[in-house]
Amino acid sequence: MKLNEFLKPNNVEFSKSDKKIYDVVLKHPAHVQLMTIQKLATDAQTSVASVQRYCKKIGYTGFKEFKFQLKNYLLQRFDFEKNNSSYLSNYLKVANSFKNIEEDKISDFAEALVNSKHNYIIGIYYSSIPAKQLAMGMQDLNKISFCADNYLAASHWVGLIEEEDTLVVFSVSGNDPYIKKYISEPLSKLSRTYLITFNPDTKLSKYFKNCIVLPGKAFANNSAIDPQSLFSLFVEMIINHIARS
Repeated sequence: MKLNEFLKPNNVEFSKSDKKIYDVVLKHPAHVQLMTIQKLATDAQTSVASVQRYCKKIGYTGFKEFKFQLKNYLLQRFDFEKNNSSYLSNYLKVANSFKNIEEDKISDFAEALVNSKHNYIIGIYYSSIPAKQLAMGMQDLNKISFCADNYLAASHWVGLIEEEDTLVVFSVSGNDPYIKKYISEPLSKLSRTYLITFNPDTKLSKYFKNCIVLPGKAFANNSAIDPQSLFSLFVEMIINHIARS
């Protein structure tokens, strides 16, 4: 049985909400094992009740049983021992490819962080770790820097952000629907805005003056969790660049 058949039996009619949930799980099936029902609902831009209805519609008592059966399906489909070995090899391959990031982009980003009056840095869910790491690193370099791990908190910055500031957003998928809703005003006002993502096709790049696409999109999509450690590796590169300068 193919994954799309597992997620949508032939005799089931999908609503618009069902289709959104189906698309998220189909794209990142391994991620679901570490998701709460609230996180899946948010990623699918729908409600918790819609996720429960989807799970029942395809034959399960609820989200908990759906996750359990999806895990069993993935275990049967893939050779896990082989997969774990290849995971490390792929991780090292992606990490090594970071040396191919254009030096001009690293220098420009580092210069913006150093020369800004304040740095405002956002990272949601797993991306909150590298966002916090960058803010703390800049604080250690005596630059006033703030970090937020949700857009509601970041929205309180709107009245504080000035033209001399820098705004940075970490987003693995580059598909976050809340960016425009909560921080559209500073994005349009500032000349130094940066989106850091793994998605070269992100539609969010039009809201930012600068978009830095890190290598490893396929790895990010197939990882069980968002690869925040690769974001952290990029942060290390930036902080070291600044420290050397």
